[in-house]
Formats: sequence, structure tokens, C-alpha cells
Amino acid sequence: MLSPLKSTILFVSLLLLFSCQPEQKGKTYVESEPLKDTTSSETAKNTTDSSFDINNFQNLVETYEDPERSEWQNPSLIIDKLGDVKDKVIADIGAGTGYFTFRLAGQGAHVIAIDIDERFLNYIEDRKPELQHIIPDENIETRLSLENDPLLLKEEVHMAILVNTYHFLSDRIEYLKKIKHGMKKNAKIVIVDYKLGQMPVGPPESMKITSQQVIEELKEAGFKTIETDKTSLEFQYIISARKSDL
Repeated sequence: MLSPLKSTILFVSLLLLFSCQPEQKGKTYVESEPLKDTTSSETAKNTTDSSFDINNFQNLVETYEDPERSEWQNPSLIIDKLGDVKDKVIADIGAGTGYFTFRLAGQGAHVIAIDIDERFLNYIEDRKPELQHIIPDENIETRLSLENDPLLLKEEVHMAILVNTYHFLSDRIEYLKKIKHGMKKNAKIVIVDYKLGQMPVGPPESMKITSQQVIEELKEAGFKTIETDKTSLEFQYIISARKSDL
């Protein structure tokens, strides 16, 4: 047992030791804001503003690739609407992170991933080597487009797909005509966008385009054989049409 004197000396020594230690700053934990859907009002602003910083871009990537997206988006069902995609040239307009691009390419399609934001196209290019053991590099081509033009060559594609993209377009009828210019005869276009009504995903009501309006605009742009599916997906409609042979 220590004597009272030794105990006092030990206590003073420990007190001096700890008082000389540098002050440790406590960590501050900030609860992250839940990621919003790819076409929320905030995302809508970000995707049309090329000045938003890399942190916001990373949030978009995480949102686009959120595993929960497959539950409400049902990409397999949407791809089934295209029919046989093997060896077909498909324009994925508004490709983003390549959510549909990689799935289509994995089924043997040659996909032109089209976007107005080069960072998304770089993201797709960076991912291609990771998947080259299952998706040949030549199955995916990236293309930087304009806001008012997908920059498709004449009769270049067998199919075109626009998922969560249509409501961002400003002059939609003219844009559809430019898509049609790039489609082969009897080629198919598939548009997937959000139904009206409050829901946990999608843009604000003011940005939504009704399925009937999409149909009317497709007709005005010269598309035929228009089919509408408003029941397969809970939050979205799927509209397909074909380029007239005439």
C-alpha cells in the first residue's frame, strides 16, 4: 500500500500530466439530409445549372444509383417495353449515371448514352472498365448533347428511351422531331415520366407533364401507334410510339 506522501506525489504528477495534454476538439456529427428523388425540385435546379459543385453532383450520383430506385422504377419492366434489344442501336436520352445504359448494353444493345452534363458521361466512361468482363466496351458510346438537340445522326437508332427526362425539355415538340430525325423507319420511342398527384418521388406538380399531353405532343411531332401504360408503375406512366414509315 502506498504511503500518504507517495499517494499525494502520484496524484499531483497525474494532474500535471493531463493538464499538459493538448486540447482535443470534439467531432461534430451532422445528420445528412435524406437524398431526394432524381427529379425533385432541388435536383431539377442542379441538373440544369452547370455551376453546382462536386458535392451536389455526388449526391445526384448516389440518388440515381439508390438501390431503392429499382423498387418503384422497375427497370426490367421498362426495358421489356422496348422488345428485343439485342444488336439494336438505342439512344438513352438523359442517361445520367447510365442506370438504363448499362442494363441495355448488358442485354446486347449498342447504347448511345446522351446527356447535356459532361460529368455524367465521364462517370459512365469511368465505370465501363469495371464492367468490361460482362459488357463489351464497344456496346456503350457517350455523347454530349445540347439542351435543345440530342445530336442524333439521321436514321441512326432503332430505339430511343427517355426516363425521368421528358419534363425537363423546354421545346418538347421540336425536340421530339429531332429524335425522330435520328430514328430508323418504324423505330420505337419510349417515354417514362411522372403521374400527377402527391407522391414520395418525382418533381413538383408544376413541372409534371400529363400522359395526355405527351400523347398529343408525340402526334404533333409525327409519331404513330401510340400506346400508354398507366398501371404497371405506381408513380409513373410509360408511353411508347413509333416513327411512321412515311
